[in-house]
Amino acid sequence: METPQIDTSEPSYGIPPDLDKAVDAVLETLPPVWDRIRSNLRGAATSKFDISLEQFHTLRHIRKGCCHTGDLAEKRQISRPAISQAVAVLVARGLVTRLQESGDRRLVRLVLTPYANEVLDSNFRENRAWAKEKMASLPADELGSVLKAMEILKTTFARG
Repeated sequence: METPQIDTSEPSYGIPPDLDKAVDAVLETLPPVWDRIRSNLRGAATSKFDISLEQFHTLRHIRKGCCHTGDLAEKRQISRPAISQAVAVLVARGLVTRLQESGDRRLVRLVLTPYANEVLDSNFRENRAWAKEKMASLPADELGSVLKAMEILKTTFARG
């Protein structure tokens, strides 16, 4: 008599069969791609402007509206003393200025200097040119697929 086979797979309950493959592909692809992009950003920041990647990211967060040390510490997930020290270095290098907020002398707003804006703009231009060079050989249909995939991922992960 033949022994019946038991199905040990998880029940699908309407889950697409390629979901695991798609999740694995995203998790295997995006981190190395982002690592290469970060490496390129770091290289441009350190070689051209002699700033660390951490300083670059702090400047980028200030530009995006994170303009108080407490906000920066929370966003960067580092202590207030550490971010205060990092900001002091950026101030000394002429990349950030501190402005007293009207009404509360204890509240200091961080503002990028024109030089800091040029550093960020130049770094983004260089990184964009590098990425364009990497992707220039892709045929139009593959570029379309990349765009579609990025739209899908953006929408999917933007949801709470």
